[in-house]
Amino acid sequence: MIVSQDGTRRITAEELDERFDNGEELDEFFDTEHPRRIEPDSDAIFTVTLTKKINLDLPLDMVEQIDVQARRIGQPRQSLLRTWIWERLRREQELDLRLGVSPMTCRQSAAAPESATASAPATPAQAM
Repeated sequence: MIVSQDGTRRITAEELDERFDNGEELDEFFDTEHPRRIEPDSDAIFTVTLTKKINLDLPLDMVEQIDVQARRIGQPRQSLLRTWIWERLRREQELDLRLGVSPMTCRQSAAAPESATASAPATPAQAM
């Protein structure tokens, strides 16, 4: 809720946006004599999302179906795939939590040696 300078009028952010879009006067809602500069959160400014390029070979018909879906919702293919993968990862994490399985973090999975699973016995009988 946005309150006028004299405290007599209240409007929602949507109403303020609509008034602005219509070119209406909005001075009563802004203190132009004592403006304040709002600094963005410094942590948010320097947050960097690291990315890594990967190659993914897909059948042509699958790529075409992905492109159809991407065009349908107006997103580039890469953005759509990134969204789908993120949604699936979230579902898997939620499932792990429901099952009481401790979800593995990225650092834990990167630190785990890949050869550990390859050298582990496939069945309990092989362990003897």
